[in-house]
Amino acid sequence: MKRRAAIAVAIALALLALFVVAVGWEEVLAAIARAELAVYAVAFLGTLGTFAFRTAVWARVLAVVDRPRPYWLLLGVFLTASFLKYVTPYGQLTSGVGVAAIVSRYTDAAYEESLAGVVSADFLNYLPYYSFGLVGAGYLLLVDAPPADVGEYALPVAGLVGAVAALATLLWWKRGLFDAGVVRAVAGLRGLVARFSASKARLLTRENVRRRLEGFYTTLELVSTDRRAMAAALVYAHLGWLGLAVALYASAHALGVPLSFGVAMLVVAVSKLGFLLPTPGGIGGVEATMAGALYVVAPTSVAVATAVAILFRFATYWFTVLVGGGTSMALTVKDPLPPESY
Repeated sequence: MKRRAAIAVAIALALLALFVVAVGWEEVLAAIARAELAVYAVAFLGTLGTFAFRTAVWARVLAVVDRPRPYWLLLGVFLTASFLKYVTPYGQLTSGVGVAAIVSRYTDAAYEESLAGVVSADFLNYLPYYSFGLVGAGYLLLVDAPPADVGEYALPVAGLVGAVAALATLLWWKRGLFDAGVVRAVAGLRGLVARFSASKARLLTRENVRRRLEGFYTTLELVSTDRRAMAAALVYAHLGWLGLAVALYASAHALGVPLSFGVAMLVVAVSKLGFLLPTPGGIGGVEATMAGALYVVAPTSVAVATAVAILFRFATYWFTVLVGGGTSMALTVKDPLPPESY
């Protein structure tokens, strides 16, 4: 698994390198070299704020589905989970089961409660991409002076955002069909898993999967009933997301790009489309999407826009991988649970 993740990261970095070469690597590196480090340091502060507030979201949600846990323990688990998401292809979509297992392992919560908590917290943390993205779009159109050709990109982006929202709504309303699909998919994987581990295959029975889904939905309903806790978690989620906008704003100004904070919010929201590229953490896709968005909405060249995107990703993605990887090793060395709770 580690070898596959390393190979996937290497391929993604190669794709990113090709993109930089196509843009003009000499100009990109020259722009990065002249960055004001004192201004750029604010980008890392924004990422630290994202860590703090998104952990607070986890703390609120897990307190509802199970019981309160120490904040610093949840911070370590959150950083470890972020590391897992960022080093696996499509980790933003497919790592939920693994993250729930990590939460269950280190907090001693039931797996169903952990899965419901992770899904709920992820939903809250991703919601600002839509809410603040719309705020940023409104700022660009009503306050800032948008470029003349920005309208060419507005309709496709709006259509894609609407399609994602419609798909999520459909899956929630048609949970019966979704559950049946999950049961069939798991049953189909059972034979493959049995070749490697008979004990793991025994966990993939239809009855066990249905029981886990029932517990999962029950816990989700419990989360939705505590409106006060969810309102606080929603506020924390938006504050955490603003840390990403701060990181982009600081990265741009470190290179002398006059990017307004409202437009920075829009670009961060649009950059999420880069995660559609099946690479770990969207490497290559996020940088290209962000650079393209910056080139369209900000008065800068493609090379400088690419440099800003690379600086942003270093302060957010690679910084998270570094901190999360170190935290993961620390949790492994110093396990918070006693041996009998394994």
